[in-house]
Amino acid sequence: MANQQRGLARLRAGIPGVSDLFSVVRELSFDALREEAQLPPRLLLVGTDRTLLEGIRLPLAGEAGVNLIDIAQPEQLPTYLDSYDGIMLINLTQADRNRPAIRQLLNDNETAGRTLTFQLPPTIGPTSDTPVSDDLLDDLRSRIVTRLAHRQIALGRYLPAFRKQAASALINQTSRANAEFALLSNIPALIPIIGNVMAVGADFLVLTKNQLMLIYKLAALHGRNLDQPYRIYGEMLPVVGVGILWRTVARELVGLIPFAAGTIPKVMIAYAGTAVAGQAANFYYLQGDRPTKAQFKEFYSRAAELARNINLPLPGRPDHDRGNVIEGQFSEKPAASAPAAPTDNDQATPAPTSKSAR
Repeated sequence: MANQQRGLARLRAGIPGVSDLFSVVRELSFDALREEAQLPPRLLLVGTDRTLLEGIRLPLAGEAGVNLIDIAQPEQLPTYLDSYDGIMLINLTQADRNRPAIRQLLNDNETAGRTLTFQLPPTIGPTSDTPVSDDLLDDLRSRIVTRLAHRQIALGRYLPAFRKQAASALINQTSRANAEFALLSNIPALIPIIGNVMAVGADFLVLTKNQLMLIYKLAALHGRNLDQPYRIYGEMLPVVGVGILWRTVARELVGLIPFAAGTIPKVMIAYAGTAVAGQAANFYYLQGDRPTKAQFKEFYSRAAELARNINLPLPGRPDHDRGNVIEGQFSEKPAASAPAAPTDNDQATPAPTSKSAR
């Protein structure tokens, strides 16, 4: 226990304080991110059955975003395909895929990266009474969000039905990025234990900057006014905590992750601190209130569970392992001792729905 307390004292000494935090905020640039977030996404559904496409479009997008999704048949593709962020091929047969226009979609370097295929079960269609299930729609949204990574914020901002998937993707990506940075910014390749990393407290400034950018992205995703980033942070700092949770996470993880001698690798703190901050911010934007202590405890527990399974790129491992530094998904789940959080569709902040010329 004495070793744990000494380690935590050194951790607190190495973590940026309030003055450092404001310096980080002043250095952040939001112009490109704000421009990207405010540009409405456009999607295209392609299939031979127009009735089926019409039946998918509304539940997929929701009423607020249905005008951002167009439909077309394989033999009548729009000539302006470059204006679509994503193109979904629904239930195309092999003969349909052999059409020159479809082959070009799938093989051209420019369109292949934003085109994906989706096959519905044969029991679903215009001649069946079986509607497209929520699970299938969520699967399609997840695939779209994953494929169109550069448009995740806009997808959530203008298509509220996509917010759950987009928020989870943003939180997971930033958590993994911070964990990888914490790993790769230290030598040797294995993260030193807590007593050996206090001299590199400056690393926490980079990690904190990524956390702040994540909060801004979540604010954008939930339809907030993006012209006042300081107001966003002024609103969120009381929710996620000054220093953005590094001290709190370190204390929590001492009890939640049973490492030898109670030591905590820095990569664990980087991942968990980012994941918890993102979940707290997302919870606030969904419910308009700070998470309860029980809900924070649940966030910590789930982050710790994923942290236990971090797959570090150890020396000698093949390079392909480096892409899996953090495995698993940190998705929404209400605390067991707290009321269940409402769904995104129940309390999602209304997003603008007007199209803009692309």
